[in-house]
Amino acid sequence: MKEITIFAKDRVGLLADITEMIGKSGINIEFLSGEAVAGIAVIHVTFSDELAAVSLLEKAGFTVISSEILVLRIPNKPGEIGEISRMLSKEGISIQNIYFMGEKEKHGFFAVKVDKYEYAKEILKKYVQA
Repeated sequence: MKEITIFAKDRVGLLADITEMIGKSGINIEFLSGEAVAGIAVIHVTFSDELAAVSLLEKAGFTVISSEILVLRIPNKPGEIGEISRMLSKEGISIQNIYFMGEKEKHGFFAVKVDKYEYAKEILKKYVQA
């Protein structure tokens, strides 16, 4: 799955401008997470049509980075994220970004961006969602 990261100067109405533009184009937002740090907004999004969304955002003047992410289905019990994090660290894989996407049937779904995507995908194959 592709995650789009949008970087912009933080301002009132920024999220409204981005999400309305995307919505008017018929592109669905599947996941959205954002924060503002030192006046810069960093917004992580997955879209139903990643290529069209990137094109639209770039034409509107936004700085956009597209990255591969792993979507993991993890049993909802204490210690599971710790176990997965340790598995990756033992293999020298750095977690660059992780966030919770939701829960279904006693499993949490997490988006994970790592520095060695293919290797991490193999290490975590029992958790990776297609």
